Amino acid sequence: MHCPLTSLRYGMALRSFDRYRAAGINVALGTDSYPPDLIKGMDSGGNIAKLVDGRLDAGGAADYLRSATLNAARALGRDDLGRLTPGAQADLVVLDLSDFRLGVVDDPLRSLLMSGSARDVRMTVAAGRTVADQGTVPGLDLVAMKAKAQELFERMRSAYTERDLHRRAPDVLFPPTFRMAGGA
Repeated sequence: MHCPLTSLRYGMALRSFDRYRAAGINVALGTDSYPPDLIKGMDSGGNIAKLVDGRLDAGGAADYLRSATLNAARALGRDDLGRLTPGAQADLVVLDLSDFRLGVVDDPLRSLLMSGSARDVRMTVAAGRTVADQGTVPGLDLVAMKAKAQELFERMRSAYTERDLHRRAPDVLFPPTFRMAGGA
């Protein structure tokens, strides 16, 4: 399982995506961080591969798309996932490349990876059933879920003091990027 965004945040990189693939290793793309954005993961992974291998053709967009779809299905032992074909689960994601912020579209996948993100997803279908449409998930109150998640995060953050050897306060363990105006 290759999680390029998470690895990058910890100062690590896969060495090398293309060499693993050439050796016959099934490299499946995943995300275990927030936001769970496979589009950003594919873009980050491709860019890291170019840097690690020192080649502009390393970590191609098509190879990263396969890692997120077909290879991930293979890792799960599921030939009914990762493809649109008779007998498959009919999972698909509809993307919108018309947003002005994406710029011009050269190759749709390359353009998406270079300028897009999961925010460009308009619809998600799983097993033939629409599970997300235009930013909503039928049957879920996303505003309430986010508020509850924030509450749980604040509880988790404040509990770090108990586990810290020096009993440091959360503001010391997780300092803000910039000090607040007024010296606070």
